[in-house]
Amino acid sequence: MLTRVISGVAAAAILVSVLLLPPVILAIAVLIISCVGLYEYAGAMKHRGIKVDLGVSFIAAVLLTARAYITTSPGHEGSGPPHIMDSWFSETALYALVFLAVVFLFCRVLFGSRKLKLDDAAHTMLAIAYIPFLLSHAIMIRNMERGFEHIWLVIIGASVTDIFAYFAGTFFGKHKIIPAISPKKTVEGAIGGVVGCAAVMTLYGVIAINHAAALQVDAFHFAILGLFCGILSQVSDWSASSIKRAAGVKDFGRIIPGHGGIMDRCDSYLFVTPVIYFYIRLFF
Repeated sequence: MLTRVISGVAAAAILVSVLLLPPVILAIAVLIISCVGLYEYAGAMKHRGIKVDLGVSFIAAVLLTARAYITTSPGHEGSGPPHIMDSWFSETALYALVFLAVVFLFCRVLFGSRKLKLDDAAHTMLAIAYIPFLLSHAIMIRNMERGFEHIWLVIIGASVTDIFAYFAGTFFGKHKIIPAISPKKTVEGAIGGVVGCAAVMTLYGVIAINHAAALQVDAFHFAILGLFCGILSQVSDWSASSIKRAAGVKDFGRIIPGHGGIMDRCDSYLFVTPVIYFYIRLFF
């Protein structure tokens, strides 16, 4: 338990430090986490006899991270080299890269002397979409106007939900919510996580975001966002658990003492980060 607490405090300190530094540091951190996460995902899939193409996955992680940072960083719409970079990482270029990745993987299935099977190609694409694509939205949030305030919504959406769900489940949990995937998770814990996230998200929005803003965001938007995050954070956690259970592993890795792998700590953030990005773009 002591090892788990120390590791958790150290991880939290590193996370806060990264968020306090310039956005490019977050982009580098997201790339590192994505690559480690892909490696852990591939390791888990090996237990099922599935070979994730890490070469394609790592290249995709670099391109997705670079695109998220370059196309949303302040001043990227100017002339000169930034303009060229915009064309390289445009939406059309992204679609083209996805197309090329799909074609390349199928060519490996068809002409690669059976070194890559259809399941391998499918899980490679799933890994790319599941890890670097979802995490890249954190970079786009950080690069928004007032992105420093907005990025903390991600921490609230995932971490606060986990905390409230844990305590609500510990003290009030009686009814299992998804025993086949997460035997310890309860309906009461899930409700506590959602309510706690909505409450803290609303307080943070009203106090930290609206306090110094010329244009106020209605408080109900923070409450709705908190409800979404409270639900999706837990769905994200359960989704990662379903992958581990299907692969027959307890943890994705051992890089964090007492916690497992990077994916074991970041699983709640995967669905939360995009929903915060989309909600801010649509309603803030």
